[in-house]
Amino acid sequence: MHPVSEDRSIFKIFTILYAVALTTIALLSVFSQIKIQQALNHQMNDSHVINFAARLRTYSQTLSKLALLLESGRDIEDNRKEFINTLKQWQKSHEGLQAGSNFLNLPANDQDELKQMFEIIRTPHQEIWDAASKMITVLYRDTTFNAAHIRPYVQTILAYEKSYLLGMELIVFDYDRFSKERIRNLKEIEYIVLGLVLFTLMLEAGVIFYPLSTRIRKIIRGLVDAEERARKLTEEVQLANQEKLLRQEMEQRIRSYSIINGQEKERKRIAAEIHDGIGQMLTSLRMKLEQIEDRGMQHDPEIAMVNTMMYSIIHETKRICADLLPSVLEDFGLRAAIDELIKLCRQTAPGIDFQLEETLSAAPLPKEVKTGVYRILQEALNNAIKHADADTIEIDIDGTASFLQLSVSDNGKGFHFDSRQLYSSEQVKKVNGIRNMKERAELLGGTLQISSQPGAGTIVQLAITF
Repeated sequence: MHPVSEDRSIFKIFTILYAVALTTIALLSVFSQIKIQQALNHQMNDSHVINFAARLRTYSQTLSKLALLLESGRDIEDNRKEFINTLKQWQKSHEGLQAGSNFLNLPANDQDELKQMFEIIRTPHQEIWDAASKMITVLYRDTTFNAAHIRPYVQTILAYEKSYLLGMELIVFDYDRFSKERIRNLKEIEYIVLGLVLFTLMLEAGVIFYPLSTRIRKIIRGLVDAEERARKLTEEVQLANQEKLLRQEMEQRIRSYSIINGQEKERKRIAAEIHDGIGQMLTSLRMKLEQIEDRGMQHDPEIAMVNTMMYSIIHETKRICADLLPSVLEDFGLRAAIDELIKLCRQTAPGIDFQLEETLSAAPLPKEVKTGVYRILQEALNNAIKHADADTIEIDIDGTASFLQLSVSDNGKGFHFDSRQLYSSEQVKKVNGIRNMKERAELLGGTLQISSQPGAGTIVQLAITF
C-alpha cells in the first residue's frame, strides 16, 4: 500500500474513534447536567415545602396564642383580625402542601408516606379549623364580648394543638429525609458518570492518543529531516543567489559609475566648448554690435534691442556653463559651490524664498562626494523650482569628516511618490531626474529618501557615510 494512502486510512480510523469518544463524553456530560438540574429543582422545591411546613407549625402556635388573648379580652378588635388572617394563611398552606398550589409555588404531594402522615393529623387539623371557625362566628355575632362563649372553642384549639404540632414535626422530618435521599442518589449517579468519563478518557488515551502520538512523532521526525535537507539546499541556493546578486550589483555599480563619470566628463567638454567656442563668438558679436551702434549717427532702437538680447544670451550661456561645470566646486569646495548655486536659484526664481542652513565641517571631502552631493542638490532644487509651485524652499546640510546629511524641503503642491515607479518603463521620462539622484546616492554608499503627498509638499533627504 502507498504510504500516503496508508496514513490517510489510519488517520480516518483515529478520527472515527476520537469522534466516538467525544460523543460518549458529551452524552455523559449532558446526562449528568440533566440529573443535576433535576436534583436542584427538587432541592429548591423541598426547601420551599419544608419552609411552608415549618410555617404551619408557627401558624398553629400563633392561633393558640391569639385564642388565649381573645379569651382574656385584650385588644379584641386587633386580635380578632389577626386571628382571622392567621387562620386563612394556615388553611391555605395546609391545603397547598397536600394538593399543590400555583399561588404559593408548592408542588403536589406525591409521597405515600407523607399522605399517611397528613391523614394522621387530619382529625386535629379539622377540629382546630372547626373550633376556630365557630369562634370567629361567635366573635362577630355577639354585640358584647363574653369570654364564656368562646372558651370551649379555645379549649378545643389548645387540646388538639399539641398533636397537630407533633404530626407537622414528623412531616418536616420526612420532607428533610426525602431531600437527603435524593441528594444521596444524585451523588451515586455522579460517581457512576465520573467513573464512565474517566474510563472513556483512559480508553481514549490508550487506544487513540498514544498510537496517534507515536505516529505523529514518526511523521514529525521525517518532516524535520526533510526540512533540514530543504534548509541546506535553500542555503546553498541562497548563497549562489547572493553571489550572483553581489556580482550583478557590482557590475551595475561599475556601469553606473562609468556612466556618471562619462556624464561629468561630457559636461566638462561641452562646457569648455561652449565657453571657448560659442561664448567667445557671442562676446565678439556683441562687441561688433556695440561698434556698429557707436558709428551710427542716430540711435537705432532695434540695434539696442539686439544688443540687449545678445547680453541675455551671453548671460544664459554662462549660466549653462556654470551648471555643466561649476568651477567654484573644484576651486573653493562644496560650501562655496552651494552658496553660488543658491545665489543663481534666487536670480532664476525671485518669487521663491530660499532658506539655507549649513553646518559643514572644514575637513576636505572626496572629489566624488562633493560632485555627487552638488549634483543631487542641483537636481532637487531644479525640480522644486519647475514643478512644486512653492514659495519657500529650505536647504539643510550638515557634515563631518565621515558623515554628510542633506535635506531639501518645499511647501509646494507635492505629488504621489512610489519608489516602484523609478524602474517603470512608462514613467521613465517623468522620474529620470529622481532615478539619477538615487543612483548617485547609492554609488556614494548613501541613501536617498523622498517623502511627498499631494498638497503636503516634498522632502528629499540624503545621508552618506564615508
